[in-house]
Amino acid sequence: MRIAQPLLHLSALAVATVFSGVQAEVVSPRPFSFADTPGRLPKDIVPLDYTVSIKPDVTQKLIEGQETIQLKVLKPTRTIQFNSLNQTLSDVLIDGQPVQRVESNNEQQLTTLTLNAPLKPGKHVLRFNYRGKIESGPFGLYAQSFVKPDGQKDVLLSTQFQATDARRMFPCWDEPVFRATFKLTTTLPGDWAAISNMPVLNRKVQGDLATIEFARSPKMSSYLLELSAGNFARIQTKAENVDIGIWAIKGQEQQGETALANAKTILADYNHFFGLPYPLPKLDSIAIPGGISGAMENWGAITYNDQSLLVQDGSTLNAQQRVFSIQAHEIAHQWFGNLVTMNWWDGLWLNESFASWLAAKETDSRHPEWHWWETADADKESAMTADAQLTSHPIQQHVTNELEAASAFDMDITYSKGQSVLRMVEGWLGEDAFRQGIQQYMKARQYSNATSADLWQALGKASKRDVASVAASWTEQAGFPLVSVSARCDAQGKRTITLNQSRFLLSGEETNKTTWQVPLQIRSGIGQTPTTVLLNKANQTLSAGQCADPLSINANVTGYYRVQYDDETLARNTAAFRHLSSGDQIALFDDQWALAATGRRPLSDYLALVGAMGDTPNLRAWQQIASSLDTIEQSQRGKVNHAAFMAHARQLLQPISDRLGWSAGKNEPLSLQKLRRRLLSLRGQWGDEAVVSEARSRFEHFLSDAKAFSTDERSVFVNIVASHADAETFTRLHELAKQARTDAERRHYYIAMAQVRDPALAARVGDIMLSDDIPVHLESLRLQLLTVLSAQHPMLGWTLFSAHSKRLLKSQEQYASLYLAQYCVPMFYQAMPLETLEQWVRDQIPATLHSNLARSMESARFKLKQQQTLVSGVDTMLSSTHSASAI
Repeated sequence: MRIAQPLLHLSALAVATVFSGVQAEVVSPRPFSFADTPGRLPKDIVPLDYTVSIKPDVTQKLIEGQETIQLKVLKPTRTIQFNSLNQTLSDVLIDGQPVQRVESNNEQQLTTLTLNAPLKPGKHVLRFNYRGKIESGPFGLYAQSFVKPDGQKDVLLSTQFQATDARRMFPCWDEPVFRATFKLTTTLPGDWAAISNMPVLNRKVQGDLATIEFARSPKMSSYLLELSAGNFARIQTKAENVDIGIWAIKGQEQQGETALANAKTILADYNHFFGLPYPLPKLDSIAIPGGISGAMENWGAITYNDQSLLVQDGSTLNAQQRVFSIQAHEIAHQWFGNLVTMNWWDGLWLNESFASWLAAKETDSRHPEWHWWETADADKESAMTADAQLTSHPIQQHVTNELEAASAFDMDITYSKGQSVLRMVEGWLGEDAFRQGIQQYMKARQYSNATSADLWQALGKASKRDVASVAASWTEQAGFPLVSVSARCDAQGKRTITLNQSRFLLSGEETNKTTWQVPLQIRSGIGQTPTTVLLNKANQTLSAGQCADPLSINANVTGYYRVQYDDETLARNTAAFRHLSSGDQIALFDDQWALAATGRRPLSDYLALVGAMGDTPNLRAWQQIASSLDTIEQSQRGKVNHAAFMAHARQLLQPISDRLGWSAGKNEPLSLQKLRRRLLSLRGQWGDEAVVSEARSRFEHFLSDAKAFSTDERSVFVNIVASHADAETFTRLHELAKQARTDAERRHYYIAMAQVRDPALAARVGDIMLSDDIPVHLESLRLQLLTVLSAQHPMLGWTLFSAHSKRLLKSQEQYASLYLAQYCVPMFYQAMPLETLEQWVRDQIPATLHSNLARSMESARFKLKQQQTLVSGVDTMLSSTHSASAI
């Protein structure tokens, strides 16, 4: 599952069960055993096959269903227990005989059948009818309202079952270890199309209704079953003996052409990578307007938020990149997660970390011009910020029961940290050995479940190394190390370094003295091949080239750790900075910024690296610089040196920005196009008069000739103009938003408007955000607008959110409490005292989420501390600059 990330998409699934200052107990996994797998359901009865027939009534929001389940009983029992929610069962028969009692408990999400006589070991058949409900939000079987291309309102049905919501559509054994085959039949309006995991076997029309029967699925977990139905249309192709299709609302299906080509390419690449061909006869991707945030990897029928799958006319480069990378993630799940499934939610990372890692690898391979691994460094940095808190948690975190499974979907740790750790381990073992281990793992565990131990065993066998002990230090404990480097030189200039490690924390101290086995990539000099070294003891010494050469302990920025160099080595690296590889530059920027932001090193060390960049066109390095300077600028707001720092920041960006100009040259790399837009946007945001003036000129030209600029060019000047808008310009932007031809355009204009600096106009954004201006299928846009607005106007954002939180969180309805616990305090930490925010959130959430709140409080406290550190650092820097100028 790919969850859309903040800033513009905030998903309350992306939360983690954490403990304030206390690590959750993590038990090292053993190889997969069905009997030993956690879960609430008894293991003495196993479902083998489901035959499910449903008749949804969208108007009444009801489901009429019939179900037949083939069971295997392992030991005598007089009770049968399975998951259900909001269902009433009737005519319940076991082997054709009525049961004695049926008890359904919605609070426990369980149904218990008491039988008249014990069932003997062997195969049995359970049959029943039931009535259930169609949900209004994206969980279970839900109804999604939307607006068709012709402007008419319509509704469709879709499903979202991960983690524990299959039970909302039909009673089942809704834990991942209970794999079974599924045969689904549904009766729907006759003019609707229906899509499920497998192809349609039969379609029978009866009056205004049609009954659609799908082929039986392979053995899979219940959360992977899928059904979507409505006024869909399909485009298709065939490759690798698989029927590949893109489904979208009729009239929008041609916007899936890019995704169709992507799917064909990715599927072929993954067949080769895994050495096991995709096993289903079809691979469909379904664009849902609104509904889920991100995408869900249902086997053979992946559902996407339409913005994550369709490439509309005028889509930006970022949108096209997002579509490819999300598809690469979800198609990776067809193996990682679907063919081989984690046995329990403790092992969710086996699904998500691997899908994230392979998606990045595939995206970088197919689009080297995007520099995707360098781009992914931003996600790694976000993970490291979260992981540097005392309240962080391991990649493999304990989940007590499946009702807590949502807590395992943590974008920073489960997805991004896991992806980074896998890349680091791959670098240590080598690509060939790593891939051989993955192939052995897949072959051994296909159509079954697995634990981390199964994976380490396969990788260890392929590489002939003790993978389990190294990997465990990264997956079974929270945090990561700061590797300190101390160098000494002999008479011949040969360098010997001494390495030590300690846990890197944003603030506070750890009492446990955690250590890791750290696969380092060490490069001495420029252009040399890195050497792999495993750091596994204190005061570890080794030779590291010549003292005159620059030194990287995290070559190509592949490691998940920070590095602190001694003063002389840092000075040498800074002097040679422009000649370093792009990855080594990025690693230095990341680490020096983190050291400065936490007060371990002066801010001047970091800014010296920025000054050394000159006009070197390294996209990710400049993105990192832009993000850091933006953070510093925000910390300076309302302070005496704010204007002076903005002028200094503009000077740092100007050489590279002026070199790139406003317009792309012939055959210019896409990375430079992205860099140009980012730099111009920041210069405009920081009040560069020349940039603001040019943006306004281009905006006027655009109003008279909409085709004069590409979508990417338009995005730059529209955002700058919106930020500095007066009332007349704001009204123009609002009209553009309301008249937009596509949802992508509509989102762009509204989000641009939310960046406005003028307080009175910002208040108008608040009114729009809560109005019917926002179409029903873009409900999540309200929360996106609040996020952008709050960055410029924190008090206004808090006032709006605290008064209208229920409306603003409607798109996150099922997970609103989780959202509040995880994001509210860090978002509004500048608007109200932290204690006030904490109490407000505490009053809104159940006690089970207080530990999540503790994590968000730690994050907000660091933000306040970081502000003070950066203000002090800027004051010192500007003071020394003025002193030097006076001399």
